[in-house]
Amino acid sequence: MRFLTNEEVKQAKKNIDVVKPYKTTKEIIFSNVFTFFNGMILVLAFFVATTLRFENLLFVLVIVINTVIGIYQEVKSKNALEKLSLISRAKYKVNRDNKVQEIDIYEIVLGEYLNLNLGDQIPCDGVLIAGEIEVDESLLTGESDNIYKKVNDKLLSGSNIVSGSGLMKVTAVGEDSYINKLAQDSKKFKKYPSKLRDYLNTILKYISFLLVPVAIILYLRGKFIGLDYVDIVLNSAGALVGMIPEGLVLLVSVSLAVSAYKLTKKKVLVQELYCTETLARIDVLCFDKTGTITTGNMNVVAIDELAKEKLSSYLAYFDDENATSRALKKYLRLEKKWHVIKKGAFSSRDKFSYIQVKDEGTYFFGAFEFLDIKEKLASNFEEYKNNGYRILTLAFSKDFIDKPKDTELIGNVVLSDEIKENTKQTFDYFNSQGVDIKIISGDNHKAVLGVAKKAGFNKNALAVDMTKVSDEDFESVVLNNQIFGRVSPNQKEKMVEILQKNGKTVAMSGDGVNDVLALKKADISFGMKEATSAVKSVANIVLLTDDFGVFYNILMEGRRVINNIQKVAALFLTKTFFSISFAILSVIFAMKFPFIPIQFTVISALTIGIPSFFLTFEENKQIVKNNFMKEVLTNASLAGSILVGAVLLVNIFQINSSIAFILALLNGLLMVYRVSLPLNSHKKLLLYLLILGGVLGVCANIFILEKSFVSLTLKDIILLLITFIFVVTLHLLTLKKQVKYDIKK
Repeated sequence: MRFLTNEEVKQAKKNIDVVKPYKTTKEIIFSNVFTFFNGMILVLAFFVATTLRFENLLFVLVIVINTVIGIYQEVKSKNALEKLSLISRAKYKVNRDNKVQEIDIYEIVLGEYLNLNLGDQIPCDGVLIAGEIEVDESLLTGESDNIYKKVNDKLLSGSNIVSGSGLMKVTAVGEDSYINKLAQDSKKFKKYPSKLRDYLNTILKYISFLLVPVAIILYLRGKFIGLDYVDIVLNSAGALVGMIPEGLVLLVSVSLAVSAYKLTKKKVLVQELYCTETLARIDVLCFDKTGTITTGNMNVVAIDELAKEKLSSYLAYFDDENATSRALKKYLRLEKKWHVIKKGAFSSRDKFSYIQVKDEGTYFFGAFEFLDIKEKLASNFEEYKNNGYRILTLAFSKDFIDKPKDTELIGNVVLSDEIKENTKQTFDYFNSQGVDIKIISGDNHKAVLGVAKKAGFNKNALAVDMTKVSDEDFESVVLNNQIFGRVSPNQKEKMVEILQKNGKTVAMSGDGVNDVLALKKADISFGMKEATSAVKSVANIVLLTDDFGVFYNILMEGRRVINNIQKVAALFLTKTFFSISFAILSVIFAMKFPFIPIQFTVISALTIGIPSFFLTFEENKQIVKNNFMKEVLTNASLAGSILVGAVLLVNIFQINSSIAFILALLNGLLMVYRVSLPLNSHKKLLLYLLILGGVLGVCANIFILEKSFVSLTLKDIILLLITFIFVVTLHLLTLKKQVKYDIKK
């Protein structure tokens, strides 16, 4: 056995983390401060400052406060996620200072002697110096075929151990390792697919496209009609500030960050912020039995005496750390008695392991169906399977072979799985929400069905043995059944592809290396608490708890984010729609833009900024509908059009400009009321406070800009009442129509 000394460890190069899973604090600050819209705000602020009307710079303070809050929330969430990720990091056994130690992946050093076992992801490049292993390099090459490695063969970081065990000497760490070179070449951050982000980017792209030409047109129009510099700047800035939905993108990123932070409290590590959104949209949830609906722990229920005697020697020659071997090693007293010629570790593809013993022959241990045994399995064992127990068989051949052929039955082992709590409630809830659940396992389909029923799964569920399914029937079997047994890793991946091809959004959970291909292919993937390092490296979300109910918590967070952003986006875009529409109309018909920056700042704060902050973070458990753009644009254009109509009346009759300000506040508050439905005590209190703020804002506006209430004539008050009724009536009529439409749906 080879060992490193502590002195050698201190001097050696460490396996540093080259590609960070999260943005650094510096990157968070940079991405929140240096945005296109913040740049536009600063340009507008510069021009407004040149007018010496500094009260109109209040909009800059609002942007600064929003940005600071956003940075604080994102940094807070990042720190919580990093702290939780330390717990979830894979541990590796190394030979140091004459003993085997368990260390963190980033404590591995160059020249390290690393022990590799089934389920490990190779963390660094190296050379195999003892043992034989089978590796999956699909993460690196895209090829799904496993590769056998013998002594002196090179091993690449990022490969997964699918069978066997061995000792590796580390030859490259950190930025020198293959996986890190690959990651750096393929860019630092890979964008996770997100409909929400795509929707917002589409909206912002068109707004950005309009900003500059509208600014130029407003400036030229002001010069043409003879306005002085101060009026041109203030009117133009008022329109442009209104066009910019400055807090919308910030609110989305903060909402996702807070969502991830809240999930850390449930011991859920979110490795991709946008994936909580994806879970809220899923149609199919695929569970691997082991480690997902079961704890991953097993207990020995029964074992034949001859099998017990032989397995006490057999298992002593394997270092496997899976649930089956742990249960058996705990139950048996292991002792090496054989002269072993050759051995083969358990493979998820073959479903067995083997040992060739000198002067005896070959022993095979695994699934009965894969051992080519002459005898039939006893009927009582079929009953065990039907009740959810796992059956493993020890068989023997006098020949020295590595594939079972005409073997003799020695005995069987009966094992039981521990079921997680809350499984029935979680299954029932997902079913009630129209989410199709499929349980996929490498175990016998009858045993999987038995475990599923124990866990509270649908008693009428159909189970199928995937080894007997032809390529022609594969798709129909996947779509029409709920429980699948004897599924190979490649079949799991193919099943996910078929579901996606049929328009489904697929979530996949797993804990073993045989789940990696399917986890990579799924729209969103979960790694379980006891998952291998390979699974944790590809999973979007890692669960660090055995509580099955956290799937419900994650779903609710996704729904909260999408549904609430859909509501508040309409608030932001109402102002944008009005500003763009009226800016164009004011140019065409030579009308004065009704608001200056300070007025738009008050309107934005009371009808967008404050309510959107509270509404975004309230609970929202409604099923997500695929009508985001339609809903947002309909509500925004409706409220924006009502305001345009009201302000046009003000311009036509040349009434006091404060009336337009009052109408904008009224329209905005009615819009807040619309998106707040159904109301509760907290929302009612919010509306009352916003109305109070609106009244104070109107009074301040009249005293500061108009100098006195007396400036409002009888004509102004009459038109204010008319337009007031006009705005309220239109909102009530459209709201009634919307409620009827929602009920009909």
